[in-house]
Amino acid sequence: MGKVALQLSLKLIEEGWNVYGTCRSEERRKILESKGLKVKNFFPDKKIPDISEELLNSSHVLISIPPNSNGCLVIKWYEREICNLLNSTWLGYISSTSVYGHHGENWVDELTNPSPKTKMGINRLISENQWRLVCKKNSINLQIFRPGGIYSAMSNQIERFRNSSIHEPIIKDNIKFNRIHQDDLVGVILSSFKHNNESNIFNVVDDKPASTWEQAQFVCEILSLNLPENTKLDTATLSEKQKEFYKEMKLVKNDLIKKKLGYKLLYPSYKDGFRSILGL
Repeated sequence: MGKVALQLSLKLIEEGWNVYGTCRSEERRKILESKGLKVKNFFPDKKIPDISEELLNSSHVLISIPPNSNGCLVIKWYEREICNLLNSTWLGYISSTSVYGHHGENWVDELTNPSPKTKMGINRLISENQWRLVCKKNSINLQIFRPGGIYSAMSNQIERFRNSSIHEPIIKDNIKFNRIHQDDLVGVILSSFKHNNESNIFNVVDDKPASTWEQAQFVCEILSLNLPENTKLDTATLSEKQKEFYKEMKLVKNDLIKKKLGYKLLYPSYKDGFRSILGL
């Protein structure tokens, strides 16, 4: 259970729900149980022996486990249980906007044909398609969420600038991408609980895509800091993960969460989110 699923779970527990989850370490399990969750250890290479009853009795099931090159581990080990879910069960899968691939400065929406080239995007699309096939065969509605870059009060770039822990130059190229505050991602998921009469795909992103350099300029301005060094992408020394990140660009629309779910973003841009985090 990661940060998004944990925040969602804590909100539900406050409302009186019984929440079950999984994690991969005993230390993490103890932390989650101390917060009121009922937790089982997840094994990527084998099935949890005593989870079937919890799954079959659940009214809502959210999958947030990252896929590998073979797709979703939940499909691999728990397809039979998923197939036996009642068609009234809410089923959600957290994917990523990385499935869209590269579209430059063109806008994409939920009807855009996915064409990922990065490892993460390809794996996410494999997993999405696995879930869609299983749900179609078993007449189960599926809610797929494609968030942008997720940040929160506990996980963001502000402290790196404030503590001068950015040791490499910032890419100055105008490569824009969408972000989403974790509060808004959780809010969209909760809103979708009331709209389970059909399968949906929802882009969960902010209104204003921005580049890494734009973000750096904004943070340094509001914190009265000197700007870090910058460089052009074609001369930068990048890790493999950074190369994947900058390989693709697209501008992602979020009209559907507003029109279909009636959701109003708490933080329409990263600037709104950062100001809130800083208490401004």
